[in-house]
Amino acid sequence: MKRQPFRLLLRWGLITTSLSGLLFLAAGTSHVVSLRVYLALFSAWLLVTMLAVDPRLAQERAHPRSTGTDGGLRFAAGFFFLLTLTIAAFSVGRLPPGFNVPTSLRDAALVAFALSGSLQTWAMIANPFFSPIVRLQTERGHHVIADGPYRLARHPGYFAMWISTPASALAIGSFVALIPAIGFVWVIHQRTRVEASEPQTFGPLIVANPRHRGGSLATRV
Repeated sequence: MKRQPFRLLLRWGLITTSLSGLLFLAAGTSHVVSLRVYLALFSAWLLVTMLAVDPRLAQERAHPRSTGTDGGLRFAAGFFFLLTLTIAAFSVGRLPPGFNVPTSLRDAALVAFALSGSLQTWAMIANPFFSPIVRLQTERGHHVIADGPYRLARHPGYFAMWISTPASALAIGSFVALIPAIGFVWVIHQRTRVEASEPQTFGPLIVANPRHRGGSLATRV
């Protein structure tokens, strides 16, 4: 499948514009420095990721061929992610400063977001089956991925998400937004449990790779 640059850039522009509009509206202003810096970094990360991943994966992530077996966890994850960012923007724009994060911690969280985002992109490049829903992609020849970050961890992409969403709340400047961020982390954890609880579906992939059968924490995350 060939990459379609115009459609890709159009989709990136729509996502970036929509998210920026939502967060500026929640904040009541576009002049919060930490929010603008976060949106710039998120926009750059999103563009790099969209350009770097396999076009077939991009198609799968945009339009999965089935509903999967995750019981709607995809939508729950998206809801908690957007809720985290919206509450963070509302907090830094409208709540008293006492509710917000010190500048030094915001900077550290921004670095954590950048690093975890890079890990997630790496995982998506290495794994062309990184679908937003839990399903065995037999029509695409689904097989074990043991390259890239998958040499070190079973779920490097999920691990990156566990870090990036709480880091997003702090990078924007909100302690309050950690509440929905914890909800997001719980949803991703549930997704890993769904995969582990379906040996009839994913068992062959797990058995085929000894790294995925337990062991150290690095191979279980």
